[in-house]
Amino acid sequence: MKPAVIVIFGITGDLSKRKLLPALYRLFTEEMLPLDTKIIGVSRRDLNIDELLGSVELCVLENDNVCDPEGIARLRAALSAFKLEPNTDEDYHALRAHLDALDESQPRERIFYMSIPPSAYTPIVEHLASSGLNDERSRLLLEKPFGYDLKSAEALIGVVKNHFTEPQIYRIDHYLAKETAQNLLTFRLHNPIFTPLWNNDHIERVVISAREKLGVESRSDFYDHTGALRDLIQSHLMQLLALVMMDIPASMSSHDIHLSKQYFLEQLLPADPAQAERAQYDSYRDEVQNPDSTTETYAKVHLKHSAERWQGVDLILETGKAMPEKSTSISIEFKSPGAQHRNSLTFQVQPNEGIRLELTVKEPGFESTMRQAALDFTYKTMFADEKHIDAYERVLVDAVRADQALFASATEVLATWRLLQPVIDQWAKDSHDLVIYPGGTVPVLPATPSPAAASGTSST
Repeated sequence: MKPAVIVIFGITGDLSKRKLLPALYRLFTEEMLPLDTKIIGVSRRDLNIDELLGSVELCVLENDNVCDPEGIARLRAALSAFKLEPNTDEDYHALRAHLDALDESQPRERIFYMSIPPSAYTPIVEHLASSGLNDERSRLLLEKPFGYDLKSAEALIGVVKNHFTEPQIYRIDHYLAKETAQNLLTFRLHNPIFTPLWNNDHIERVVISAREKLGVESRSDFYDHTGALRDLIQSHLMQLLALVMMDIPASMSSHDIHLSKQYFLEQLLPADPAQAERAQYDSYRDEVQNPDSTTETYAKVHLKHSAERWQGVDLILETGKAMPEKSTSISIEFKSPGAQHRNSLTFQVQPNEGIRLELTVKEPGFESTMRQAALDFTYKTMFADEKHIDAYERVLVDAVRADQALFASATEVLATWRLLQPVIDQWAKDSHDLVIYPGGTVPVLPATPSPAAASGTSST
């Protein structure tokens, strides 16, 4: 990897302290980045580096139970602060002079990480460009959400692309950097027993579920303007769906992977609002201090695909907060004519990442009693002695080495918004279908017509 300087806008924010800086600490500890990598924390106020690293140590101890003093020392040596007012052009010219000075020993790749709300992107992107910080060695890392709906996503993408080229833009979806998500294509490519089954002749439905045990907590201001559909389904779950079901790319290059995802997403049919469900946990309105809030904390959509290979397969995406447990999984449910038990293949994304195959077997004894049994493995068990890479560690390393395979393209982002826009429009007009559910439970939703019945067709 070429030497780099990582400039973090929003260095004092929650995301930076909980995710980015701990990930950088681990990368320095494991020497996964060039030792002369520089990190510049941009803030509007004077920044105390030692106080910032103190909070990072606490986060590392909470997650890893140990914090290596040498790793913290390396991070401390690489980290410096830069005071900048986002709307002051002179400050960006000063930032460029500072970065140019770092190049005196050797030229560096420049990575600008926007650890800030997307609403704050525009002035920073424009000022970076006007000060000449958008040349070919500059990369822009953007956190989701990429817009609020289709119209705002188009506007945001337009602003960024006015100043940076698509190869310079890295739209982060940290679910794609998780080990199981990375393994989806590998699994499909190198386990040929499943290849002939990957179509509507054998698959009945695909269910992608992301449930969180916690509520909104400190994200109340953001969440009440976003909701479950935008927060997880539009980004993370749609991307996982594409990886599971898209055609195998011509190669494992970033370009070919994105082409396959784009082709799959463009053939999905827009979501039917009649096949979408939403709910809100009972204490949410008190937590966000908005007694009239209709923001959903649980959302579920059914999708259909127009390609002959996938016609009739029910594609279900669901996510919710204040659920009984934390779990993200991808379940492929296979058809089984007339049988009571069905085979299913589940990719567990979090926690305990792994793969599980449900089979039907006979119980020991004289009677022909059947039961379900599982073949499964977890990455931590199978690869106990291997280094397990955190999603944000992978995001940072891939950005430094200019690998866009695990980032979302502009075309993919716009496609997902187009697919969900009918539901967004309907929910904005009418909130009567919002179900209230007790925190810590799965919502009990009213029965909806099956996708086949709603479209007047029969399932294959």
